[in-house]
This record gives sequence, C-alpha cells and structure tokens, in this order.
Amino acid sequence: MPNIKELREQREFLIGQLKAAETMDDLDRVKSDIDEVDAQIGVLEKRAALVKSLGGTRAVHVGGDGELRAKTLGEHFVKFREANPSADNRIIATPYSMKAAGDPTTSANLVPTEYEPEAVRRVAAPLSVLDLFARKTISAPIYSWNVWSATTGSVGTTAEGATKNKLTYSYVPKSATLQKVTGIIKMTDELFEDAPYVAEAINQDLVDDLNANRQTQAVTTLLATSGLQTKTVTYAKALDIFQGILEAAAAIEDATHIAPDSVVVTPAIWLVLRSAIDEDGHFYAGEPFGDSDYQRLFEMTFIKSADVTANHAIVGAFARGAELVSKADGVRVDSTNSNDTDFEKNLVSIRAEAREILAVKRPGCFCNVTLTATSNG
Repeated sequence: MPNIKELREQREFLIGQLKAAETMDDLDRVKSDIDEVDAQIGVLEKRAALVKSLGGTRAVHVGGDGELRAKTLGEHFVKFREANPSADNRIIATPYSMKAAGDPTTSANLVPTEYEPEAVRRVAAPLSVLDLFARKTISAPIYSWNVWSATTGSVGTTAEGATKNKLTYSYVPKSATLQKVTGIIKMTDELFEDAPYVAEAINQDLVDDLNANRQTQAVTTLLATSGLQTKTVTYAKALDIFQGILEAAAAIEDATHIAPDSVVVTPAIWLVLRSAIDEDGHFYAGEPFGDSDYQRLFEMTFIKSADVTANHAIVGAFARGAELVSKADGVRVDSTNSNDTDFEKNLVSIRAEAREILAVKRPGCFCNVTLTATSNG
C-alpha cells in the first residue's frame, strides 16, 4: 500500500480531474477513485494512531507519513536502499533518529541562548559597469561577427545613359571565445541541510564573487582590445579633467557618429570630480544638502568602479560599442558530496560558473583616458 503522503498527492490529482470532468460518467468514476483513496488513508491513520497508543518497551518508530519505520539505523538504511535503487550503487538515506530509553531529557545549569541563522556578510560591490553593456545569449562556445573595414568607390551623380557609380564594401571577420569564470565552496552536511543558509551562501557570497569577477574580466577585455581611442590629460584642477572627458566624448562621436553614453572613473577620480568647487566656492555637482544629479556628466552616465585602472577614465558608447556575450544557461550552480574526500568528511562542494566574453564590436566607441596630476595639483 502507498504511504499517506503518496495517497494524499494522488487525492490532489484526482480532485483536479474532478474539476475538469465534463460528463456524469467521468464524475462518478473520479468520485469512486477518491472514495477508495480516502479509505486507504483512513486505514493508515488508524494504524499509526493504534501503534502510538499501545507504546511498549520495544522501539517502533512511526513516521509523519504513517509508515512503520525501521527499529535500528541499519534496518533504516537497508529499507531505504530497497525502496530507492541506484544505478551507481551510491545511496544517501533519509535522516533517522530515535530516542533511547535512558537518554536524558533535561540538563541542569544551562543558560538559554537564541541562535541567529543569518550571517552578517560583506556587501558586494555594485555591477555598475557590467550593466552598461548590451547583452547577447548564444549556445555555441565561440561568437563570430563581421566588421566593416573599407569602402571602394563612392556614390555620386551620373549623366543620363552613363555607367552607374560602383561601390564595394569590405568586411573583416572577428570572433571571440567564451571564457569560463568559476568558483567553488565547501560546507558540512549540517549546514547544507539548513536550506536558508545554502540559498544565501549561493545567492549572496558565491554568486556575488562570481559576478564581481565577471565585471573585472569584462573591463580587462575592453582595455586590452586594439583600436580603442586614447587620450592623456595632465590636470592641476578638476576642471582640467572635465575638459579632457568632454574632448574624449567629442572625439568618439566624430570618429564613429555614435554619442558616448557613459563615463567610468576610479573611486579616487570620482572623489576629485564630486568634491570640485568653482571660483565662488560652490560644488560643481551640487551643494551637499541640495538636489543634484551628480550621476550624469555631460549627458552621460557617470559611475565609479575599482575595476578601472588607477588614474584612468573610460569614456564610451558602452551599449552600442560592445556586447556581453554569455552561454544560454547563464550562471550554473552544481553540488556534490562525491568530490575528493567530501563523502568521508561529511562535506558538500558547491560550484558556480559562467561562460561569457565581452565582444568589443566597435573599439572606436571607447576612449581610455590617462589622468596625470601635476606636481602642484
């Protein structure tokens, strides 16, 4: 006979059929099946109650599903194995517990304490740079595209009856291979059984670290791409940096006909610009207690990131100049207790990984600005 849990699941399924019944014959048939399941549930509930009321010195463990449990841990494991055959002969039985007759029920001189299951974790750095790029999902490990390189001929006026102007467009194939970003953590079986902790460890710690490295790799790939525009700015005051960023933005739009959308600077440069004051003693980015949109600079998104090389700024059309290309499965998380000596040490390994690459399709849409302070700046 199935256990109570299985019977109740079967009953829920039949209730669904009852709601979908369209004829009287269907209603009668499903109602008869429900009555039969209810009768079996009644037998199991009565048996469990009877066993519980009889008590006795012999240890008989009754589970929450109404089934008689094994009297010993060995019997429990054998019973679980018989009910759950495994192709690789690796069995992890469900938890088993039983109180022995001589086990103490109270202890003296204990100070009660309450345990807070939520750990105080570090706050992850924002993924502000990663969010600037366009996104693309692929299923293959290599991403390829074609880039215009030259145009031969030109469009022009043509006399009546004359040969039309001929043009030839040349394209160069480009490709990028996805990189794998990975991380692995270990925890004990006891912590793994604590579902909230596992969820937080994966979502907050491991995946946060994974995402932080994804951003670092994207910035590194961008700055290593050939064809980026470059500019050097020597500054004595913040106004010089403002001027250099504006000139870099203008150079990008002149070369590509695409207006830059963002400026990324280091935290140190961000502080220089955010705290800059004019000749009248007013902050360029707005007064400390006033309303100001200091997250915009020359109509561009203005953010800071430690992933940018020290004393540098990146000006660019991030959304149109590059794509963050990822595998279709996104961030993948797997766990096992069969890694190395995990099984014998009651450890569980949790692995997270992502496969992606930054495809810089228009290098000219970015300008790597080097900022050098003068000796008296």
